[in-house]
Amino acid sequence: MIEYATTAGSPVVEIRIAGKLTDADLRATMARLKSDLEQNGKTRILERIEHFAGMEPAAFWTDIAQGVPLAQKIERAAVVADAAWIRGMTHLGGVFTRAEVKAFRPDQLAEARAWLAGN
Repeated sequence: MIEYATTAGSPVVEIRIAGKLTDADLRATMARLKSDLEQNGKTRILERIEHFAGMEPAAFWTDIAQGVPLAQKIERAAVVADAAWIRGMTHLGGVFTRAEVKAFRPDQLAEARAWLAGN
């Protein structure tokens, strides 16, 4: 499941992923993100990952094929995850994007939002 939220006038997109990631959910999210990037230019992402249970094989391919080009347009990304291994993997984001990427624990959600809002 993916939830997608924006606030008018804010460059921040909040994406919440819970459970198993399906290709259909990922494609819908990518389409919406692409539209927001085209409208807003510089965008910052807050990605909350909770109780991650993997992803469909097709979603993995969609993530690479569509997500990597979109990642190039992101200015800053905060990953808030309950799993330590996901937070540990955020350093790999530098391979796919020029964005600043930083990991946070769930109890640091307010800090993640403040970091995204900063310069």
